Amino acid sequence: MGYLVGLDVGTTSCKAYALAPSGAVVAKTSRSYELSFGPGGRVEQDPEDWWLAVVSCLRELTSKVSDVEALSVSSQANTLVLLGDDRRPLGAAISWLDQRSASEVDEIVREVGLSELRRRTGLMPGAGFTAPKLLWASRRGLLAKARAVLFSPQSYVLLKLTGELVVDRTLASFSMLYDLRRGGWLPEVLALVGLDEEALPRLVESCDVVGSLREEVAAEVGLSPDTVVVAGAHDQCCAALGAGLTGPGTVVDSAGTASAVMGVLDSLPDEIPGGLMCYHYLAPGRWTALGTVSASGALLSWILKLAGMPGGHDALEARARELSAGSDGVVVVPYFSGSFRPGVPHDARGAILGLTLGHGPHHLYRAALEALAFEARFFVEAIKAAGGYVRLVVSVGGGAKSRLWREIKANVLKVPVAKPVEADTAPLGAAILAGVGSRAFRNLSEGASKVVRVEEVVEPDRELAEAYDRLYREYLEVAAEASKLTAGLVPR
Repeated sequence: MGYLVGLDVGTTSCKAYALAPSGAVVAKTSRSYELSFGPGGRVEQDPEDWWLAVVSCLRELTSKVSDVEALSVSSQANTLVLLGDDRRPLGAAISWLDQRSASEVDEIVREVGLSELRRRTGLMPGAGFTAPKLLWASRRGLLAKARAVLFSPQSYVLLKLTGELVVDRTLASFSMLYDLRRGGWLPEVLALVGLDEEALPRLVESCDVVGSLREEVAAEVGLSPDTVVVAGAHDQCCAALGAGLTGPGTVVDSAGTASAVMGVLDSLPDEIPGGLMCYHYLAPGRWTALGTVSASGALLSWILKLAGMPGGHDALEARARELSAGSDGVVVVPYFSGSFRPGVPHDARGAILGLTLGHGPHHLYRAALEALAFEARFFVEAIKAAGGYVRLVVSVGGGAKSRLWREIKANVLKVPVAKPVEADTAPLGAAILAGVGSRAFRNLSEGASKVVRVEEVVEPDRELAEAYDRLYREYLEVAAEASKLTAGLVPR
């Protein structure tokens, strides 16, 4: 057995891990790229930046390890790329963070019906999904020259690696274009957009072998053309797998640019609890139960920039730790890139309340940590309502490095919070998928047991848990009122 490589093409960077046959991480690297922001909620990226980052990461890995057996691709979802006749992008990729399609969400809901759309897609309608972005693009004539439609870096990178145009079912079923009940594309939405199924990538399973490397790519990155390329999956699913999530009982709290709370269900509920989103997990017969906050790490970075402390997480966290639960009355409503929670308008914006001249950046920072933990609790309770159960939360992503945040989460959620040795688990999960697809591992459970290692577990404090119970109820009331006030402020 050779080495396994996991690529994670995220919102602001590409990470790559190489695993030895024992499951140990033997090499890792990353490359950053930029988002472009503009008026009206515009957020875009250059797809070629993803590819250049992938090539650079693979080159560095292959300078450290040889005999790579297989690789797989984890990626962000719902980032729209339109390809022309030459299979090259017609323009910038529209990021999942882009909010310009807010009115198109309403149009899709009117066409399909909210309850029917939710039952069949498993999702809470929002501007972050591919379907409204496609409708927005269609209304502006951007689809006229498109010969293929991609909605994740996974598909773009796999196309460049192998020449195959595919998407795995985790990413497909998280697009608002996919019907969970029938296991295929949603015809009503495609008809509304004016899109044929032939323009969409071929559906594959997460552990399916897509093909081998194109010879010119193999030579460029230093790999054999015989390297097995396995599809991979949505970055949230890969992060969950890399944290050890293979079945019910454990919930993964992934805190990156966005925040997500994910559990696994043995069956798809007939009625999905409000706020929860369900879609395919990595194994047949298992379903993802997911709650998301669009701005998480991005919100914390924004606060640091406001404070003139970019990169100063440790310094600000040290001051935030001195504050008591409740952040001296400051409340952050973290809908800075919208919200998927029920009762929250899809065009709601973020808010900061309770400020006085005596407050400082550390109050904002702690209040944001608490708000994001409260949002996580809402979704953990929804997972329980969907038939799941929670005995342990595993904290992953860049936010897992913050012990204060893990302590707050343990007290808000009232369960132990574990931190894996590897905070960035999405590339680990992708490497496990590469192992299953290439038959280095028999199944996901075997792969996770060989790869995942826990560094620390934080237990909840009873007194603080009681204090956060009260603060959580107050937060829900404040967030509901603030979201009503900010709704409609997004320019059309």
